[in-house]
Amino acid sequence: MSEKTRLQKLERLAGMVRDHELAKLNRLAGAADQTRDKLAKLPTDVQASSDAAMIAIQQAHLRWAATQRMQLNQVLARQRAAMMEQQRKSARSFGRAEAVARLIKRGTSKP
Repeated sequence: MSEKTRLQKLERLAGMVRDHELAKLNRLAGAADQTRDKLAKLPTDVQASSDAAMIAIQQAHLRWAATQRMQLNQVLARQRAAMMEQQRKSARSFGRAEAVARLIKRGTSKP
């Protein structure tokens, strides 16, 4: 197998790895966006009411929302950590693909 053929196969492989890593990053970003949307939909306050039963229900709902907010913030923190790690992997795979492309370009520009 010639060096040119080997580099072309390596370029295809590096491109597939790059595309896979970028797709994974995109999926992680989508999941984090969904978590942020869920957080945004949680109530932060209630309208004043003169009915004692309604006030108790509203307070219980706010406690539930606070618990949900804590859990979703923990999920979001884990998702952000995973995204940071995946960004590192994606950058590395992108750099590798670029390096192979440059090697091929340099090899074909020789007289």
